[in-house]
Amino acid sequence: MMAAAPIPVWGMAMEQIIPGVGFDQVEQAGTYWLRSTTPISWASVEPTEGARDWGKLSQIDGELSTIMNMGMQTILSVRVTPDWAQNVPGYSCGAIKPEKLVAFASFMHDVVDRYSAPLYHVKYWEIWNEPDIDPSVGSPDSPYGCWGDSSDTYYGGGYYADMLKVVYPQIKAADPQAQVLIGGLLLDCDPRPDAGCEITGHDPKPAMFLEGILRNGGGSFFDGVGFHSYDYYQGKGKFYANPNWQSAWNTSGPVVVEKARFVNDLLNTYGLSGKFIIDTENALICTWDGCATPEFETIKAYYLAETYAAAIAQGLRGNLWYSWLGWNNSGLMNTGSDSLPGYLAFQFSRNELFESVWVSDITTYPGVKGYEFNRGDRRVWILWSMDATSHSISLTNAPLAIWDALGVSISTANPVNITVKPLYLEWKP
Repeated sequence: MMAAAPIPVWGMAMEQIIPGVGFDQVEQAGTYWLRSTTPISWASVEPTEGARDWGKLSQIDGELSTIMNMGMQTILSVRVTPDWAQNVPGYSCGAIKPEKLVAFASFMHDVVDRYSAPLYHVKYWEIWNEPDIDPSVGSPDSPYGCWGDSSDTYYGGGYYADMLKVVYPQIKAADPQAQVLIGGLLLDCDPRPDAGCEITGHDPKPAMFLEGILRNGGGSFFDGVGFHSYDYYQGKGKFYANPNWQSAWNTSGPVVVEKARFVNDLLNTYGLSGKFIIDTENALICTWDGCATPEFETIKAYYLAETYAAAIAQGLRGNLWYSWLGWNNSGLMNTGSDSLPGYLAFQFSRNELFESVWVSDITTYPGVKGYEFNRGDRRVWILWSMDATSHSISLTNAPLAIWDALGVSISTANPVNITVKPLYLEWKP
């Protein structure tokens, strides 16, 4: 029996899912995963305990039906605690009262039952968004958080596990195939000794949230861990970095590498096998005035090629770009509804590495980073310079084809010149 083809990692978060309004371009890019920025709001559907108004979800109904008809896979977030269930009064972003966990489990059962129907076919459920944030950090109705508890060594992760223990069985009862995600963790910094939190002076406790879940026996009550990873544009010639994880373009590459290793190491430490990890928000962002230059757009395109190759190499089930229209200049479409270079890089990455399996990291050439993949019909390398200089590398066999990050054909002359622009090299298997 032939092994099943790998699940495609390419995904996108979209502000609105309407055919003809960017959605068609997202489909043409080969996107597999879609995550709407509009969540299922428990508070909107059930503002009074026991009285549900499913009409509040009419917009989401249309979005999910559209995604299903296009053959894509939805990740659907559920959050927003109604007044009557808030553990921290006034904070709809926060945790649920212990005595109301059963009510939330009942709600989740009915939501999953509703959206597992063939009309929608939702299988992936993300419980909250960045729950590893304390209520004091943001506004009471913020779109992230806020299950965090700054007074707890493990930042409230143990209580989130208590919630999962009640909710998970009800989700599985509604749909045994449903996949439950720990809500996309912010993982603000690396909490390990002598690592990112300590070096940058950040509080390590928020990043202990996941371990709090595992310490409290939550490992049997989720299927996958969702997390978020952002790199920050550093300017001309400096490219990108995430100091909180001590990662950068000229060391480990995209921060998704370090975060994925951290999550997998933690799961292994607690003896958990069979769990998947998925990056539900990933992007290169540009946060200072005047940084959104043509050079930034070029580096963003290179970053897309690198981060999707890294996601496959790290074994992620999915890697979702945040977002189509953009946050902090991360978009793949400009204000004139024209696609940016990053869109081409996303599209070509998907076409070149579709159904590829990671074989090995490529470390043969000093100053060059890369990965080798087996695509079935091709052996594919992706290579780029890690020191901003050009490297002429001699290959044993000349490639059949070479493409740059945007899908432009390059001469197959041997040796090959490797720069900061990622190149895909192909050979027969």
